[in-house]
Amino acid sequence: MKMKKYFVKIALFLLGVLMVLTPFGIFHLVALNQTHVFSKTYYAALVDKTNNLKSLKNEKKIVLIGGSNVAFGFNSELLNNEFGDYKVVNYGLYAMLGTKIMLDLALDYINSGDMVFIIPEINSQSTSLYFNPEATLKALEDDMSLVKKLPRDDRYKVYSEYFDFVSNRGKYKEKIEPTGVYQRKNFNEYGDIEYLGKNDDDEVISLRTQNQMRSKRFIDPVVSFNTDDISTDFIDYLNKYSKKIKNKGASLYYEFSPVNNLALQGSEQTVTDYYWYLRENLDFDVVGNPLDYLIDPHYFYDSNFHLNDNGAVLRTHTFISDIYRDIYKESKVPSFELPEMPDYPYVEKLDEDNDPICEYCEFVELDSGYYLSKFNNTDGLKDIILPMVYDHRYVTGISKHAFENSGLETITVPSSYTYFENEAFDNCPTLTKVYLAQEDPSSLSIDFTGGLLKNVPKSFKFYVPSSSYQSYLTDYNWQFYKRYLGVY
Repeated sequence: MKMKKYFVKIALFLLGVLMVLTPFGIFHLVALNQTHVFSKTYYAALVDKTNNLKSLKNEKKIVLIGGSNVAFGFNSELLNNEFGDYKVVNYGLYAMLGTKIMLDLALDYINSGDMVFIIPEINSQSTSLYFNPEATLKALEDDMSLVKKLPRDDRYKVYSEYFDFVSNRGKYKEKIEPTGVYQRKNFNEYGDIEYLGKNDDDEVISLRTQNQMRSKRFIDPVVSFNTDDISTDFIDYLNKYSKKIKNKGASLYYEFSPVNNLALQGSEQTVTDYYWYLRENLDFDVVGNPLDYLIDPHYFYDSNFHLNDNGAVLRTHTFISDIYRDIYKESKVPSFELPEMPDYPYVEKLDEDNDPICEYCEFVELDSGYYLSKFNNTDGLKDIILPMVYDHRYVTGISKHAFENSGLETITVPSSYTYFENEAFDNCPTLTKVYLAQEDPSSLSIDFTGGLLKNVPKSFKFYVPSSSYQSYLTDYNWQFYKRYLGVY
């Protein structure tokens, strides 16, 4: 009998060796020994946020779930001070992951007495069952066991993406070192974005105090409160989710994302219709008035959904007021004052010597400077370095169709440019190279949903500084354009 057990052990050992020697086994060993290259990126904060939520499983909580509007949009310390019986968890991260994954991962850690707020961005991606397995692998790289918490269909999508993920990760020689606001380290203990740096006196200061989009115009994409963007599958999912957590003794509420009021496409009536559509189709309470979340652009940071520091305080004040009025049924106001409206960043007035002439360019003036509205190529130029200055002020952006049928092949964009409108490079059949001087990708605002590039040649590329390439690959806005990125 002992001899038989011995042979069984030998057989099992040999079977294990054979499994390891199969292509899959070898591949898995390679994956286990690869460097975790995404562990410092914005994505990777999902592991920290999930662990924080898990650590508070048995506490009574206010859980804020959504995309980056949640990550950038709350001062959770003020919220925690207002409702001292609760622990506040900011469980918002990135619309590229989808709203559903945040809800799925949070489910096991929601307990009796919790108030859970679902707060998606106002767009079709965030109000659907959209799921991105590639982004999920990047986000959960440091704790792949969390994949098991996803529904079966989503798990299979992640597993099917795993081979490509490992193959692509193998091309990196070292960890990605992101710059700017989009880093794992820039989340505080609650899960809020807290972007800090030092001034010339070596004092710690916030770097998220003003609207770095500068002008009082909106940056793409525009925001449309269109009820057709809310998928019926998403509504069904939320209603089922509400029942699940209700059985645990918790409550689900629907709240509204902040929106730059200049980005609104449509009337206030469309916003009201959106509200009532949700009220009529959700089996749980809708809290707040979306009109209250159409906020002045001074309070935003780098997109139409991302608030700056004072914007986060303003939004938290409004949110607390909603809880008192709509949930507690009390006529009570928050215990802290509304913040002051931040100024726009200072715009330098330039000397005449800094005014180069661009005879091919047409400009439109904004409060922060000028943007390039049209390039008239009358001399058959193939390459152009865009002007940084016009009429003693910086040129800060490019409007849609600015280079349409210009015949240009190469464009170099100076560092003063802070935004591109959607379709800025549309209908330029010869344009294949756009060189960007911006070392920090977050300083150049673009449409994070991919609307910037619609009709460009297959060989079109943005060329970025080699030292910034990895930051562009993992930047919130530029992630969608990674296949269009090259280096110089």
